[in-house]
Amino acid sequence: MENNLFTVSGVEDPFDIESYVSALESILFAAGDAVKKKDLMRIMGVSAADLDDIIESYGDELKDRKRGIRLLILENRIQLGTKENNTPYLKELLGVNERQSLSKGALECLSIVAFKQPVTRVEVDEIRGVNSDYVIQKLQEKGLIKVIGRKEAPGRPKLYGTTDEFLIQFGFSSLKEMKEGNPIPERIIEKDEKKKALEAEDIELFEEE
Repeated sequence: MENNLFTVSGVEDPFDIESYVSALESILFAAGDAVKKKDLMRIMGVSAADLDDIIESYGDELKDRKRGIRLLILENRIQLGTKENNTPYLKELLGVNERQSLSKGALECLSIVAFKQPVTRVEVDEIRGVNSDYVIQKLQEKGLIKVIGRKEAPGRPKLYGTTDEFLIQFGFSSLKEMKEGNPIPERIIEKDEKKKALEAEDIELFEEE
């Protein structure tokens, strides 16, 4: 690790990293939600490199399996979350039961939004083959997807994307991590293949003319 405010010529600074780790924990606990890295740098008065060292140190500390919280790094934001193995206790606390879990249709719709975002409701419908109005509404109510813009097309339909809550609940630190570690849903692959086939047919017809 290169010299920074924690290590100067091998001599430990009086304001050691443990103090900053403590400050980071307090800030994240008080915030409740994800905090942008640039805001943490401003609040704590540290550089980007220093903040990365603080985050790494705190993350290593929380990896102790006996701790009940973990550090969630959501692209350029940081947040505290609970350990997955404590989920049964949290469900009991919050009164969550299996009927409140996501249905197969909701999971299918959510996976389409996650992999194809930004995506319109009509585009989701085309992939699923059914109307998705109700499912999209429920996913919004659960805070898993949100409107992230409007498509430049007739009627300017809403574009949907996933939220930080989606990443937190499914244990991903970023959309990139999600896509790298999970296969693309078959319905999306089938739809893309059909679209490519139709485009190829259109090209052939145009060339024949």
